[in-house]
Amino acid sequence: MLGKHTDEGIKIKQLEETIQRKDKEIKDIKFSLADILLMIRNLNESNDYSDPSVKRRKISELCTDTRYELLIDEIEIGYKKQSAKIIELPNTDQSNK
Repeated sequence: MLGKHTDEGIKIKQLEETIQRKDKEIKDIKFSLADILLMIRNLNESNDYSDPSVKRRKISELCTDTRYELLIDEIEIGYKKQSAKIIELPNTDQSNK
């Protein structure tokens, strides 16, 4: 049985926390994209613009801006992973006291 202070238990806990953070990131991205898609749909359905090229330009801007925001997030995450360092503590036999 794995104790909560064993190396395996600590690694499992770290992986579970990583999974929770990734799940939250995915959820946030989905909601963000859903908002952008709704804005695009509303632009497409609106009759505020007499020139269809204005609609296309606005939709294109939304798509481009969103794409760049997603790419910037990925670049920042990649950079943080490269610069992160894990400090491993030495194992001792003193835990039996």
